[in-house]
Amino acid sequence: MNKVRLDDTIAAVSTPVGEGGIGIVRLSGRDALKVADRIFLSKDGKMPSSFRTYTVHYGHIAEKSTKRLIDEVILTVMRSPGSYTKEDVVEINCHSGIASLRSILDLVLKNGAMLAEPGEFTKRAFLNGRIDISQAESVLDIIKAKTDLSLKAALNNLGGLLSKKIGYIRNELMGVFTRIEASIDFAEEEDIDALSPKDILNRLKRAKKETETLIATARKGKVLRQGVKTVICGSPNVGKSSLMNALLRESRSIVTRIPGTTTDTIEETINIKGMPVVLVDTAGISRSRHPVAKQGIERSHFSIKEADLILFVTDHGRKIEKRDLDIIAKIKDKEIILVINKKDLAKRINVNAIKRKLPKKPIAYVSALNGSGIGDLEKAIQNIIFKGKVTAADMISVSNDRQLEILNRSLEAIKKAISGCEDSLPADCIGVDVRSSIEALGEITGQTITEEALDRIFSEFCVGK
Repeated sequence: MNKVRLDDTIAAVSTPVGEGGIGIVRLSGRDALKVADRIFLSKDGKMPSSFRTYTVHYGHIAEKSTKRLIDEVILTVMRSPGSYTKEDVVEINCHSGIASLRSILDLVLKNGAMLAEPGEFTKRAFLNGRIDISQAESVLDIIKAKTDLSLKAALNNLGGLLSKKIGYIRNELMGVFTRIEASIDFAEEEDIDALSPKDILNRLKRAKKETETLIATARKGKVLRQGVKTVICGSPNVGKSSLMNALLRESRSIVTRIPGTTTDTIEETINIKGMPVVLVDTAGISRSRHPVAKQGIERSHFSIKEADLILFVTDHGRKIEKRDLDIIAKIKDKEIILVINKKDLAKRINVNAIKRKLPKKPIAYVSALNGSGIGDLEKAIQNIIFKGKVTAADMISVSNDRQLEILNRSLEAIKKAISGCEDSLPADCIGVDVRSSIEALGEITGQTITEEALDRIFSEFCVGK
């Protein structure tokens, strides 16, 4: 596909392709209305180029040269600059189906539009000044949001909360940098409004504190965006699959009295107290010569290695065995919740023996069979991840690894500038580090971003967004 230029009119299907009630083909660009004129037959005979902005019109999409009707549609017009891209935008709401959507898109392309690249509509919203890069990235977070809490975080970033925080830090540093530059350029001027070394140091320390606060939100942002990979592990027949089903509130994993029923990992995402939690049910860890069982156990070990959190399941009605202790030895350095299942059975487990091996790890007593204790386990999961309740006030967060890497780079430059102040280095040396921090922060919002970085960001989007 040829590279799309900013002055091209672009088009794409903006809804998932498949059978459904509604599908949307979106156009954006200076010729969007002209293209619509060539393919839209309105009920009253008027052309889309004559329609007022923010109006909706009934009609048909047709190949006018052959008078072939393609679909019955609703056409929406949003004129520049009051649209998502700040360009003229036309959206064609048709019946959702592969044939209908493909036929309309083909006709749109035939009549002068170019097929959009991934994320091209949102990229134009950035390039035309409607949103900055951090807001553009939050659009992707909204699309991928799995819970109300992750949606709230993404919406806050789309509304500019993260951008405002970045802007505050950047302005603090700009105030320092401009005064440093002025003191160098006009060193002989007596009335120059220069900051004292103490003022410079205080401003840099404020910027450092705010940057560190943002960096501290990165884990929370990752959890809200990607979910917590939570691996359910333990010996065979302790009720791992039953626990998985109890947390899911549905029968997802096969449960029998026969040890070793689960021979592969099973993943499902659930919402626990507003957090997306990726549950992974694993094969019981034991010694086996059976090739299928061995492969399942190997996958269990791999899942444990990659886990953010482990639910180590034991049996209330069974004594601790050597294989349980072997598992504990492999997981002891991870975040763990000890889940003692089958609490309805007579107690035979020595909990103190496990506590000695896993000191200070939270314990949840549950019965996956009747569901008792599951609520307490969910609270334990929430507490161990966020150390308490997450509220709307906590919703400013770094949302991806790109932003985190930039913030870390900016922080290092601030620290160098602070060290320079404390060591009484020349102002121009301090200014170099302050400027580096400012430029780094500009990559988050887009003031100093490269074309290569832009392409990398928007390549993660679907074609119609």
